[in-house]
Formats: sequence, structure tokens, C-alpha cells
Amino acid sequence: MSQRGGRLTSRIASLAVVFVWIHGGAAGYAQQPVTIPPPPSPQAIAAAASFGPDERVVATHYFYWYRWPDQHFFDDANRRDDALRQHFPDHRNVSYASKDWQRRQMEDLLAAGIDVALLIYWGAPNQYDKPDLRFSVDGIPPLVAALDELAARGRTPRIGMFYDTSTLLGEHAFREPGRGNVDLCTAEGRDIFYRTIRDFFRLLPPRHWACLDGRPIVQLYEAAFAAGHDRQTIEYVYERFAKDFAGRRPFIIAGPSWSFRADARTGWGAALGGPILGDGFAQIGPGYDDSPVSGRDTPTRDRLAGGFYRASWLLALRVRPRMVIVETWNELHEGTGICETLEDGRFYIDLTRRYSELLKAGREPSGDDWAAAVAGLLNAPASNRAGRQFASRLSLEFSVTANGSSSGRLVEQGLRLIPGVADGMFQPARVGGSTCVATSPGVSEHRYLYFDVADPYYYDHRGTLTLRFEYFDSPGEPVVVQYDSTDETSAVADRYKEHPQPITRTGSNEWKTVTRRLPGARCANRQNGGADFRLLSIGGELAIRRVEVSKLPDGYAD
Repeated sequence: MSQRGGRLTSRIASLAVVFVWIHGGAAGYAQQPVTIPPPPSPQAIAAAASFGPDERVVATHYFYWYRWPDQHFFDDANRRDDALRQHFPDHRNVSYASKDWQRRQMEDLLAAGIDVALLIYWGAPNQYDKPDLRFSVDGIPPLVAALDELAARGRTPRIGMFYDTSTLLGEHAFREPGRGNVDLCTAEGRDIFYRTIRDFFRLLPPRHWACLDGRPIVQLYEAAFAAGHDRQTIEYVYERFAKDFAGRRPFIIAGPSWSFRADARTGWGAALGGPILGDGFAQIGPGYDDSPVSGRDTPTRDRLAGGFYRASWLLALRVRPRMVIVETWNELHEGTGICETLEDGRFYIDLTRRYSELLKAGREPSGDDWAAAVAGLLNAPASNRAGRQFASRLSLEFSVTANGSSSGRLVEQGLRLIPGVADGMFQPARVGGSTCVATSPGVSEHRYLYFDVADPYYYDHRGTLTLRFEYFDSPGEPVVVQYDSTDETSAVADRYKEHPQPITRTGSNEWKTVTRRLPGARCANRQNGGADFRLLSIGGELAIRRVEVSKLPDGYAD
């Protein structure tokens, strides 16, 4: 695992799928020392509900590490480099410390027909005060409060543990620098391994445990993070857990990287590689795209408009599993979420509900189900994701910065100011104390600046873009945004659709910032010079020093 800036990235050589941790620093963390509650009473454990052998269960991986805006949203301290492939529709209210946000997530799990949330637990015994580990403890009490509210209404998801074993890396498991990874063949290593599991089930009251046959569920991530392991690793956990929790043994689900035989076997990577079908357990996912995370070279798995997810469900249903695990509810860095997002709305929640009902009813998929999956695959639009170099920045920028001369230089990051267009001439300038570019006379009495959005970032997507630019408010007529649109009224007018809100210039002779949403943006290079949009100055010259295009709503990075 390497640390660069504010992000920690873990990688396993044997897998194409990896996690990313993005931390904005320790600001805002509670300063009180972390204390782990004592073991629950035998009476509380005895009252824990359990799924029986004849019940069919749907689970999903629940990432609760998000806190707007400083944790797991951006890849830099300035909040310019968006790290997410998918985005929460209400990002400003997202926080693991918020009972209301966690309750809404649990309500949506229920709406999707999901019974169990497997919390991605990134804790390490005696290390919880570390800023990058603190959320793992601090996020559980608000979740418990949310679950209690839902239980009072009649129904709530149950909670299992996904043991993120990357905490077995020495830099996380030990305070002493230079320690190697935890060796689970040693007494010290087994103790660390067990106490991680023990602490989770002390933090989570038994009334919310997810149990199979009376045994709380633990799914293990990969073994590669440990220096070693053996059969005694799991036997030690069984023995100690039974002593601490009134005779109960955990129900452990482990993938093929673990040499011992656990209670069930599945693996990680279904969102990328396709369904993993074990004995009574299946793991599936909707697709995979970690391209916003810089430094990644993982292949992507296109969602195919839900076709990949539909087909994965149908293949899983054929083996009649006891449990289907969906990978994931909300790992938005890697684009594997099925929660409500800006990109997909509640489409995957509704889709999951459909197949969850089939599983629990014990029904075989019908011919219509298979036909719908095939139709989805055949009719899926092209993804246009060939240029991963732009995907790590959902905000594309053009700016002018000083370079020791009076004129400055262009800094193009996926957004290009097109030179040589007959009616779109420009030149470097210095206006209002800033280096910038300014329009200059061309073949038209009006002044234009033409911009090209990098095709791999956004080509013919027919969605909504957010445009923001800084201009010098000199005296003159309004400035108009004209963009290549999906309108079908006129072959020419469609390419130069005018935004209904022109920018009125007041003559303040100050730099100002303006934002416009561009619904139905096509960006198919159909304007002069192959441009996707242009700025029109109806009268007088126009000076600008920054232009940004984003797929996100205005204000996301504020």
C-alpha cells in the first residue's frame, strides 16, 4: 500500500479489483479517545434474530466512510479533483456521522429488497484514533440509531461485517514504524485478527446482527494483506468468539485466497469479472470503472445500461443460492454502486428489487426475464470511455496563468480553446490585473470564443453539463452561451442552442464568475472548428481567464 497526498490506495497483484481510501485529513474528527463497549449480555445475544436454512437472503457491501466534503470525495486538498465515478444526489448531506443519512441508505436497501448490509469495517485494534481509521468506529453509533428508528417502524436491515483485511498491513496495524504485515500464524497476529472481529460485534448491538443459523456473518477480504495464515487462524477466531459471545461462533465467508475452509466460499471481483457462484452463495455486481482514481490501470466493465447486472442476477438465480451478495451498495470510486446516484437515479434499486423477489419466491427466471436481459445488452449505448486520462477529473479546465511574461500561457486540461476559427479569433492579454485571453477582430462583427470538450470525457452523451467561467465585466452588450444540443428543430440551430439566460455586463470593470447548466448537451463537435460550445460577445471584446466544464451539478466542489 502506498500513501500519496491525502489518499491511501491498496492493491493486490492477484486481483484486478482494488479498493481506494481517500482522506481529507483529521479535521473534524472527535477528539475523545475511542472506547470499545464490553461484550453484550448473554440475554441480548440469545435474542438476536437469525435467518433460517430455508430463507433466501440478499446482502450488499455498505461503505460508510463518506463525509462531505473532506473524506472520500476528492483526491486533493483543494477539492478540484473529483475522485468518484458515481455521485450521491444529495452529496452535501452525506456523512457517516449523520443518523439521517444512514437511515436513508438503510431505507433504500429495504426498497431494493436487500436484507443485510455488510459494513466495510476498516478498523484495527488499538489504532482507532488514527485519522484514517477513526470513521470505522465513529460511523457505527449513528447507524445503530438509524436502525433503531427503522425497527420501531417495523422493519430494518440486519448488519454483518465485511472485514477489510488491508488493515493487516503493518502501517495500519502497528504504531511502531517499519513493522511488516501482520502474520496470522503467530500468536500476536491471531490476536489482532480476532480482536478486529470482536470489536466490531461489541460496537454493534446483537439486536442488529445479521445471523445465519444463529451465527453472526463475517465476510473476509483478501488474504494477500497478511504475512501468512493457516488453519489455526480461523480456529482461533471460532474459539475466542464463542468464549466472548455466549457460545456463538461466527459464520465466516472467505474467498479462494484463504487456504482454510470457511463456512461458505465466494470471492471479490464480481462487479468486474462476472458472477462468482459458490456452494449456496453467489456474488454479483453491476459493472466496474475506477477511472476517476489516478494511478489506476484496472480494466473497466461497462454496465451496458443494466444488461451486465441483469445477466449476472439471472446466472446467480439458476444455481438457487441461499445468499446473493451484491458488490456493492455504494463504492462510488470504482463505479460499482447500486444506490441512488446522479448518473442512474434509482434504476438499480428497482432492478435489484425485481430479482430479489424472484430469489425469495424460489422462482426460476422466465423467458421474458432472459429476453429483457438480452435486449438490454443489445440496446446498450456506447460508453465512450476510451480516454481514461480525462476520467480522473470530472471538471475540465481551461485557464490562463502567469509564466513570467505579461501574456501568460494556456493550460488545457481536456478543454481546448480552438485557434484559427475565422469568427473566433483571440489573443493573450492582461486585463484587470490578470493574465487572460481576449477576443480580437475576425470576419464577424460579433466576437466568439470556441471550445472543444475532449471526446473521451463527453461525446454525444446527451446529458447535462455545468459550465462555469470567469470574465472581465467591461462595458458592453450581453454575453451568450451557445452549445451543441440534442434539439431537433433545425440542423444549424441545434448546434448553436442559446442558453436562455444571457450574461448581462454591468461595466463594473471587475472579474466575475458565472455558471450555466446546459441540459441536453450533445458535444458532437458540430460547431465551427469542431467546437462543442462557444461564448458570444454581442458587442465589444470579451476577456476570460478560466472556463470549466463538469458533469456534476454546480457547486459540487465549492
